[in-house]
Amino acid sequence: MKQDPKAALDRCLSRVAAWGITAKHEVAAFMGVFQERMPALFCRRLRDAAASGRITLSDISSLQLNQSTEVWKVIKGK
Repeated sequence: MKQDPKAALDRCLSRVAAWGITAKHEVAAFMGVFQERMPALFCRRLRDAAASGRITLSDISSLQLNQSTEVWKVIKGK
């Protein structure tokens, strides 16, 4: 991610694009943003937090397993 943040952002956007409409709607509601803005904002928040060291790839993996991590705060924008 640190070596190529643009590629990391593009990969994230591709993955979010593959989500079902329900998941996209739920994440947008959680973030408090319009569904159209959610993918870019979601991925940018994750990328920026990882680049700053606030979260790790392990945290992101925990998110995929529905485990509680700092990632939820990052996604929420706090």
